[in-house]
Amino acid sequence: MEQRARGRRDRRVDLDLHVPVSVGRAGRRPLAIVGHPIYPTLLPVPIVCFAGALITDFVYSNAPDMMWLDFSSWLLVAGLSGGGMAGVVLIAELFRAGCHRRALARHFAFLLAAWVVEVFNSFIHARDGWTAVVPAGITLSAVATLLSFIAGWFWQSARATQAGEPR
Repeated sequence: MEQRARGRRDRRVDLDLHVPVSVGRAGRRPLAIVGHPIYPTLLPVPIVCFAGALITDFVYSNAPDMMWLDFSSWLLVAGLSGGGMAGVVLIAELFRAGCHRRALARHFAFLLAAWVVEVFNSFIHARDGWTAVVPAGITLSAVATLLSFIAGWFWQSARATQAGEPR
């Protein structure tokens, strides 16, 4: 019994949950709070909210209940707020990135484009009723969702490049 307990104690589990976002020339780590990187926590917020706004726009176009329009508006606000915070952290990461700045810059460009499209989309959604969603609202939601998915793709590519993984 003692060997079994001791064997468990000696066994080391190596879980490397730290994902380098901007390891530059000086080997800098990403901005973090208590060792947890900030940006990977913030990035999913705009992506999920923009995709959710697209889904609720589709639902509203098929069943015009004002509840779905309100859901879309709130998802846009949450996505724009989360994207704004993620953008500020990403700008700081870009300044610290060093040799990996190009990979992060592509990601930033797509995320910024999605954010700008959704700002215009939120102005469209501020209208009342059917014209707030059909056709401009759905189109802008689809474009911004696609741009945010591409931004996420480029972020994964930038992470893999920084970690030294083959493409």
